[in-house]
Amino acid sequence: MSAPRVLISTIAARTGGVPAMVRFAVDVLREMGCTPVIAYYEPYSINPQLSVPLFALGRRFPGCERAADIAGCETHAIGAWLPELEATTYRPNVHWRRIIATCSAHVAVSGNALAALPYALNHVPSLAWIASDWRGDRVDRVRAFGRARRLFDRALVRPLTARAERRALAHGHWVALSRHTAAELARLTGRAPPPVCPTPVDTARFHPMPDATIAGDIIFSGRFSDPRKNLSLLLDAFALLRGRGRSYRLTLCGGQRDAALDAALTARGIADAVRVPGYLDHAALAVHLAQADVFALPSHQEGLCIAALEAMSSGLPLVSTRCGGPEEFITPGQNGELVASTPEALADALDTIIGDRPRRARYAAAARATVERSYSHDVAKTTFRQALRQAFPALT
Repeated sequence: MSAPRVLISTIAARTGGVPAMVRFAVDVLREMGCTPVIAYYEPYSINPQLSVPLFALGRRFPGCERAADIAGCETHAIGAWLPELEATTYRPNVHWRRIIATCSAHVAVSGNALAALPYALNHVPSLAWIASDWRGDRVDRVRAFGRARRLFDRALVRPLTARAERRALAHGHWVALSRHTAAELARLTGRAPPPVCPTPVDTARFHPMPDATIAGDIIFSGRFSDPRKNLSLLLDAFALLRGRGRSYRLTLCGGQRDAALDAALTARGIADAVRVPGYLDHAALAVHLAQADVFALPSHQEGLCIAALEAMSSGLPLVSTRCGGPEEFITPGQNGELVASTPEALADALDTIIGDRPRRARYAAAARATVERSYSHDVAKTTFRQALRQAFPALT
């Protein structure tokens, strides 16, 4: 008897929080004897030939192509009708219907509910594991829109996509990445909050190395290009610390040093104190985290933030803004601090922890214990397997 094929609908990204969720889901499904298959909407900005914008209506149809395997899985990139509307990006065209039909179970793993829309509109049983509500997932991206695009977004994209989100949420089984996300889904649906399954942390890879710690080394890990990460706030806070005469250093992981970043560092007078090691694999990131003294998270919004949990697993105290997910695992005065989104508040908290070595040691030990207690693979696997069994009894 062949292994059941399970479709995972997700996003095109290869790095970040959602890909980490996908890899975990793939591992669990394989342990259950399934064959995961991955499909995602390929953004028009990446491959315009796969989708049909307004100006191309009547001249072509959405396309589909085999993409580079994700996590060793058969992977499909699918285009959409009218991608400029956003609500249509996951509407089930012929390619979605064909791939759905080849699989016996259907899972969505994504930043928001739209990845589950193909299942809802095809009326197939499904399980969706999502990190955020749709508005929270995009609010910072919208701030960068020009005036014309913002008007178009308000008049058409927002109401259409909010309706599509409601359609998706009304169907199937759900798991939230965090209690913050679960509360948002409950608010949107009027139902009880769904179960919570955080992305687990590889506690064997990300572990404390006290002898490697460099006092005064502040570290950040996240995509520089993601406006939700609010990197400019951290740069402003670090400039304040250097202005106070502190000899601290800042390590920025998750992106490349380019002209825009160089200009931002130079304008603040901190270029000589900031290290940018570039894109790192997990092994290299683990080394940088083990060498750091404290992790800084200046985000506007986080569904959970796996990067922060990896830092805690590495024995780092956290200083974070109040941005959603981190409020669940940071206990002020115990394993880190939650601060207002101002340079002064962020700088003061970082300065206090670095300058008080006994406090720093207590926070570090408590941070590691938090991850071991609530964010290990065993804890997450139990929750995710239960959700899969509830949604698809035949898989067991």
